[in-house]
Amino acid sequence: MVEEPSYHTLGSYQMEMLKGNNWMPWKMQMLAVLQDLSLKTYIDKDSKLPTPKDPQKPTDTEKEAEKKWCKGNAKARTHIELTIGDSEMVHIIGATTASKMWKQLTPVKESHGKLGILAM
Repeated sequence: MVEEPSYHTLGSYQMEMLKGNNWMPWKMQMLAVLQDLSLKTYIDKDSKLPTPKDPQKPTDTEKEAEKKWCKGNAKARTHIELTIGDSEMVHIIGATTASKMWKQLTPVKESHGKLGILAM
């Protein structure tokens, strides 16, 4: 049986891989990395690709904003994907943006209601 790697290096950061039992430390570390790299905005609930006022004739500014968003979103996605253990990948399948990945991970990993309060 091959064991999953425990840590992944992201540039100058070394993070423990997300597993079934380390969501809170992983989440705090990932938020810190994304914040430091100015990528945290891409996991926000309202993060989405900017759309031009006239989709048929986008301005140069609108094209640049779209390009910048796509690049930032790709970087945020990569950071998330590279620090999720194989057994946890199932939770982000189908997510096309960093925001959707985060949105899919959060309800699975964070308990809510009475059981969540008891677990804390």
